[in-house]
Amino acid sequence: MATELTTIPPPLANRRRRLSASSVVLWVVLGLLIIAPVVSFLLLATSPRLFQQGPQYFTLHYVAEAFGGSTGRGIVDSLWVSLTVSVVAVAVATTFAWLIHRTNVYGRRVWAVLMWLLLIVPTWMMTLGWSDLLQPYGAASFFGVNTHFIYGEFFGPLGIVLVLSTAALPFAYFVISAGMRGLGSEFEDAARIHGASRWRTWQTVLPIIAPAILSAFAISFAETMSDFGVAFTLGYHANFPMATFTLFNAISNFPANFPVAAVIAIVLVLSTIPPILLQSRVMRRRSYAVLSGRTRPARQREFRPLGRVGATAGISAVFLIALGVPIFGAVAGSFVTNLGIYSSGPVQLSTTFYQQVLHPSIADKSLAAPLVLSNQLGLVVASVTGLLAIVLARRLITNVGGWSQRITDVFLLGSVAVPGVVLGVGYIFFYNLSFITGHIVDLYKTLPLLMLALVANSLPGQTRFMAGPVGQIQPSLAEASRVHGASRWRTWRTTSLPLFSRVLLWGWLLTFTKTIAELAIAQILYPPSQEPASVTIQAYLANFQLGTGTAMTVLTLLEMLVVIVVALGLYRLLTPKGWRRIGWSGVKS
Repeated sequence: MATELTTIPPPLANRRRRLSASSVVLWVVLGLLIIAPVVSFLLLATSPRLFQQGPQYFTLHYVAEAFGGSTGRGIVDSLWVSLTVSVVAVAVATTFAWLIHRTNVYGRRVWAVLMWLLLIVPTWMMTLGWSDLLQPYGAASFFGVNTHFIYGEFFGPLGIVLVLSTAALPFAYFVISAGMRGLGSEFEDAARIHGASRWRTWQTVLPIIAPAILSAFAISFAETMSDFGVAFTLGYHANFPMATFTLFNAISNFPANFPVAAVIAIVLVLSTIPPILLQSRVMRRRSYAVLSGRTRPARQREFRPLGRVGATAGISAVFLIALGVPIFGAVAGSFVTNLGIYSSGPVQLSTTFYQQVLHPSIADKSLAAPLVLSNQLGLVVASVTGLLAIVLARRLITNVGGWSQRITDVFLLGSVAVPGVVLGVGYIFFYNLSFITGHIVDLYKTLPLLMLALVANSLPGQTRFMAGPVGQIQPSLAEASRVHGASRWRTWRTTSLPLFSRVLLWGWLLTFTKTIAELAIAQILYPPSQEPASVTIQAYLANFQLGTGTAMTVLTLLEMLVVIVVALGLYRLLTPKGWRRIGWSGVKS
């Protein structure tokens, strides 16, 4: 009996004290990474004198100014566009996840790679690719296609919704597919045995992955609200102001109006609260833990030849529109001279721009060193973000977190809606305070400060990404391991890690690629003489060397794609076979 008592968990009071200590550490980390910098910037909305940006300690003048004129219109436009994009992205992503993971559709591995490629392409590159293709005397007209009418329609709400939907699609797809992978066939089998039709079976099974669907909707909404690339290109040229662009104008104009920008940032954060509350309310009504030691791999639905071809054609059409067009436009812009120039000579194919990448015309602006630095930043940021995201995801899915958990959830998803430029400016205001630099740590204009900001920018999204899969793991798995004498590390290694190792890999690659492509934070916080790749590319674009800048962008995207393929290949070669098949974690390869 004495031996058995040694395996009983510690008393409830000790566990509460341990939980309290871990909560304090967690809040300190969140405070330094997200809360303090963001709140420092948001305080400017009503108290600009705290940061020497105005004479008032408290005022509501800038609130009224932010909701008037083009800034108010930009807030309204961003809200309805984000809602539309989220619905479209979740609907398409759910359909794709089911077709790719549950049917015999052709090219399932190809679609996964293309989805990753769609994820790493920045929105500003998507819009430039579309513009290069559709503009007068562009790539389409070179092939004899008249795009005048389409070009006019694209520069408007239709084009904005299209590009943002394609940008949000991979976020929603990876979240939903991760949840669908943990859903065994027993639920579908039970519904069909009791006489349910295929549509009724789908209606029965779909609510089981509600955490993943709601997470996908929330992160799609927040990512759309915070996007700057489309607002700066399509929105500006189409006279369709959006919140991020009006915020950027308030910061970049002379004199800068930081209080108005802070008001817009507050609206962006508050707009994410309704999706959070909806997800929190749904998840607290019931348990969605479906992964256990008895979970069986899901069976694929076998389409007939005609249906298989039709499903494959539908997926191909979506990827052709979402990825093929902008990639073709970007590649054309890097290989074709005189593209879209009215009064210049004939369009010609040339490798001039790639030769300029190898022999840069701007002093000290080679791509090699910045790309190496970006990869180093991606490695560190992705690894640190992955560890923190696991802890936060476990905290978010617990049913006994109380107000602390809800506030954490609000801050995490709310910070997703904060544009990178706001987070970067917040880091400048907070970490440049005399009290911080003189008594705590002096990180201003250093590489560690840039790393912290990149982690803060990636952490909320990756936490939402992992929340759904982590919520599907039944606690009884870890409890059974601990009862039988396993340590915490062995319990994690033998139960939790095999079940969502693929999710960890996806999350790491997601953060890695987004870190390399991040521009706003890198532009604001990079130390002198340590420019990341995105800043170097922007320097060429700003100097009107568009072809060379586009060639650098293509090479950077190609390098990121190679990293993704290598990482997925190593995962397949080095991990046990059971890790790749949910419910078969004990099988050795």
